Amino acid sequence: MTSADTTKETRQRSEASRLGFDLRTEAWVPVVTLDGARTQVGLREVLLQAHQIRRIVGETPTMTAALHRLLLALLHRAYQPHDDDAWSKLWHATQLPSHELDEYLDEHEDTFDLFHPQRPFLQCPQVASCGPSTAAKLVPGRSTGNNVTLFDHTIASDTVVLESAQAARWLVTLQAWDPGGMKTPYRKDKSSERAPCNYFGVVLVEGSTLKETLLLNTFRYDPRREQPRRTRPTDQPAWEAPTPPGPEPDARSPEGWTDLLTWPARRVWLSTTAIDGEPHVDGVVITPGTRLRAQLDEVELMAAFRRPTIKGKPNPKAPLVPVRLFEDRGVWRHSVEFLLPGNHHRIRPLALDHIAQLVDADVIGEDTVYTLRVFGQQLDKNASVIESWAEEQIPAPVALLRATDERIGGIIGCAVDLADQAGAALRAMERQYRAEFRADTSVAFGFAYWPQLPKPFAVFLRDLADAYRAGRSETALAETWSTVVARTARRAADQWAYGSPRQGRNLLIAGEHHAAFTGLLYRFQELFSAKIAAYTHPEDPE
Repeated sequence: MTSADTTKETRQRSEASRLGFDLRTEAWVPVVTLDGARTQVGLREVLLQAHQIRRIVGETPTMTAALHRLLLALLHRAYQPHDDDAWSKLWHATQLPSHELDEYLDEHEDTFDLFHPQRPFLQCPQVASCGPSTAAKLVPGRSTGNNVTLFDHTIASDTVVLESAQAARWLVTLQAWDPGGMKTPYRKDKSSERAPCNYFGVVLVEGSTLKETLLLNTFRYDPRREQPRRTRPTDQPAWEAPTPPGPEPDARSPEGWTDLLTWPARRVWLSTTAIDGEPHVDGVVITPGTRLRAQLDEVELMAAFRRPTIKGKPNPKAPLVPVRLFEDRGVWRHSVEFLLPGNHHRIRPLALDHIAQLVDADVIGEDTVYTLRVFGQQLDKNASVIESWAEEQIPAPVALLRATDERIGGIIGCAVDLADQAGAALRAMERQYRAEFRADTSVAFGFAYWPQLPKPFAVFLRDLADAYRAGRSETALAETWSTVVARTARRAADQWAYGSPRQGRNLLIAGEHHAAFTGLLYRFQELFSAKIAAYTHPEDPE
């Protein structure tokens, strides 16, 4: 590089830093409005116009979840609804009030500048001395060095430059979802743990507008009274800290809810340059940050937890584990953990407890049905490479959220068990067939089974809520679910047995295993009907 090039680059960086990027007012949060238009807005507008916005939709499910968590931290701190009355005023207002928000944003003006020289948003300027790598490292899925990806064809020598809005979104996502593994060390420590959201499925209760969605996931917030749980008077989001975190990685427990929502999992610094008078990001430093030292089920409020089972029953000696998303199974299989009131063996997301209480206060109707959106990320066996993202949904009938009757959990549990048994039988049919021919039994056939069940299960949940509210028998809807599962499983088995070009002995053996599967499926249905009879209301007399 010539001295003229160096002088030009220095001038561009100086100009970019001087320009800044104010996250309060600049357009960077991607939203869909009520009329379906896609646009970007700043932090102030996204809250004040939340009643006119349908959803936040990021480039990936993980980004969508991370942006919601950021906004929830801002909402809790700006409005601080310390009791149900304060929360209800926000709920019944046409839009979120501007006075409290503007006062808060003005108080923390400097810390919302993405490129502030001393306090860049969610960054640590001291790690700039490590020297920036390609900005592609900020974006999962972009090729960097030896990390070749399927859909991205850039190479390490390519220059990657990100617009400020794009860089801001990925910065927020990285702090919540960055995989573990080796990072650039500030001095010697280069080992990093997974960012917190990798350990669980992030649960968001969705309403009809973004205003409803944010408030449905907002709790009574009074740190002086330790509300919500494990929140101390010292709780604050990352941007309220008097100074940026030090460059060396550390480990601690969270001070409270907004601290956890903005957890500094990495020390980051964004390198900037000016293009056409606008700041852009042309490099990034990512080093290990703060390791979370807390029992997750005690501090994380947007997750469901359960005890592992032994022979179909919760193991009382096992610790609670978070419910996660996996590619091969639907999140609906954990409807009991997500929806029903908690007990010694399970904990649902705190927002659902709050919603159930709001029915008693006549704020929300018992016939309301919300949606649970669950976001997750699958990492490789070393927890250092992202393999996939996921976003799934299940209906959340408010009537079920208030169902303290253990029968309801039994009915839902039996419905999920039936689907699990049929799915396991399909896998066993394939595995046993392959074993007879000494084929690799670890490679499973991709049955068209699990993806067909979420929609009918959603109907089952809604019908179950209606029957529970009306005090009707649940027998008929349970049998309908049994029929759907059996029909779906048989269709998958038929396709496996007769939809491939088998001949001779191969076809004969496949037919034998298919017949055995059909017999098993019939027995599963009979057992399901017997179990349901013990849980359901008796039929009304004629």
